[in-house]
Amino acid sequence: MAAPIPTVFIPALLCDERLYTDVIAALGDHIEAHVMISPKPTLQDSVVDILAHAPPTFALVGTSYAGNLALEIALAAPERVTALWLMGCDPAAAAQGSPDLAGGLEATPDAVIDMLAGLVVPASATAQAALFKSMAANIGGKAGAAQARALAARRDLTAELGKLKMPALVVWGKDDPLVSVAVGRALAEALPHAHFFALNGTGHLPTLEKPEEAAMLFADFLHAEPHHH
Repeated sequence: MAAPIPTVFIPALLCDERLYTDVIAALGDHIEAHVMISPKPTLQDSVVDILAHAPPTFALVGTSYAGNLALEIALAAPERVTALWLMGCDPAAAAQGSPDLAGGLEATPDAVIDMLAGLVVPASATAQAALFKSMAANIGGKAGAAQARALAARRDLTAELGKLKMPALVVWGKDDPLVSVAVGRALAEALPHAHFFALNGTGHLPTLEKPEEAAMLFADFLHAEPHHH
């Protein structure tokens, strides 16, 4: 069996390592997982922080806010990022949600987290919504606010995407209420070596909602990739 691929997983806004627990378990020996959380006030600060702690080369996984962060990391150190797996992120600088998200997370974190839990996963996914709330309570309003500010202040990466020559897997929930599946499709088209998959009946957090399917897509992608070059 091939040596495990060092893989850095960055959780979405207000999420911790549990966003990826089931995917990491399903991937087993295919990867050597490193989950990194870096809620700094700007994406650039988090880029520096994560590159300082990440393995020399690594596949990089990011969902939502962390997808934007993953794109910035890949642009900052393309020689270190061997592959990209992106979900639910908008590379354009369009404000996601409202710029008041950060203020809300500082002032009334519980109310804002409840509101977000209702958005990020489908209404029927009560267990996943409860897990999201638990992760958010763990990350906390203050760190969440820093993540929200970093996201709101992000630069537009649309024109930069062509520079990212590493293989990329773009996975989207067809029912993502925050970032439409059309954004995901456009992201995959803009990346030179990307594969796009949309998952039925899935919202903003594919690894939480459909971990087995998500893990299978990533495992296939990791194993298929060397043959493309």
